[in-house]
Amino acid sequence: MNILDYLDWRGDILFSERGLNEIDNLIFSTLAYTKMEGLISEDDEKKLTIFELYEEYVKAGYDQSMMIINPITLLKKASEADRYKNVIVRNYVNKIDTEMKLQFSAVTFELGKEFYIAYRGTDNTLVGWREDCNLSYLDRTPGQFEAVRYLNEIAGKSDNSLTVGGHSKGGNFAVYAGSFCDEEVKERIIRIYSNDGPGFNDTVANSSEYLSVIPKTEHIITDSSIVGMLLSSKTKKKIIKSSAMGLDQHDPYTWNVKCTEFEKAEGLSTASVFMDNAITIWINSLSDDNKRVFVNTVFDFLENSGAKTLNDIADKKWEVYNSVLKAMTQMNNEKKLELGFTVKKFFDAGRDAIINFNNNDQNKKLLP
Repeated sequence: MNILDYLDWRGDILFSERGLNEIDNLIFSTLAYTKMEGLISEDDEKKLTIFELYEEYVKAGYDQSMMIINPITLLKKASEADRYKNVIVRNYVNKIDTEMKLQFSAVTFELGKEFYIAYRGTDNTLVGWREDCNLSYLDRTPGQFEAVRYLNEIAGKSDNSLTVGGHSKGGNFAVYAGSFCDEEVKERIIRIYSNDGPGFNDTVANSSEYLSVIPKTEHIITDSSIVGMLLSSKTKKKIIKSSAMGLDQHDPYTWNVKCTEFEKAEGLSTASVFMDNAITIWINSLSDDNKRVFVNTVFDFLENSGAKTLNDIADKKWEVYNSVLKAMTQMNNEKKLELGFTVKKFFDAGRDAIINFNNNDQNKKLLP
């Protein structure tokens, strides 16, 4: 059973009868991927129920079939379920700014006296993926700044209790916002959900603000998680099963649901542990300046080719390839040495991870 099946099974039970649970959390986090431009305003002027949102979405002719996470099937089912159809959707914001290296989107779901504040994960824009990489060396990205601002602003609109969550980078934003929001807002937060979201650099992970919300934070990852294992996280991870394998487990539609909880896994797969070890070794071997130069070089190459989204790269792969190749040949020697150093460290990390993995008896206890 997945979140779509859950709506068929649980859809007739209102939130007033049974409160929000971890499956509802993932549903709201996935609905946050819905394109709502022109349908829901950032201010309080235009709100819709989920039933009305689906009708307006269809009328607008939006097509998100090329998105990594396509919310349309979930939105349709939610609009038909008694539990969800009258939930109010409000305060939608979507900001993409190439100059600021910003991709940020959030929306609030009103469930009576409770707000669920959902942060969208990475979309298919290159600027969004660049910001993901910037998490490794920045103490605060522009998106994280917006996440804190949004939470404080929404909290100021009522005295409702607050649940905060998101999928992928949205989970990172949710935890960051809950950590660094105003103290009076933090006191009203019931739960923070990071659904396979990456962690933080060591500065943030060791901060008193972050440590203060650990008791309220639920970090849910799949047994072959890669994204959710990235960077530092001090929260205890809930490891769950998925119907997919490898990186495909990042898709929330593949997460196994058992009644009102996710189906727990025995532990992490060997592949997940190995990848986490390799990436951690690589990241720790680089200075913040190394990371900054590498990320900016790679994404500058891609964006200078004219590509703005992952779809652009797929559709115009030869043009992008030729543009990147030309840019590489025009690099000065200092930049080439810097890039070469970072790439070498990547292969060194892979070698060291293999050695560490083979020498660690604990790995024999992991799932195959």
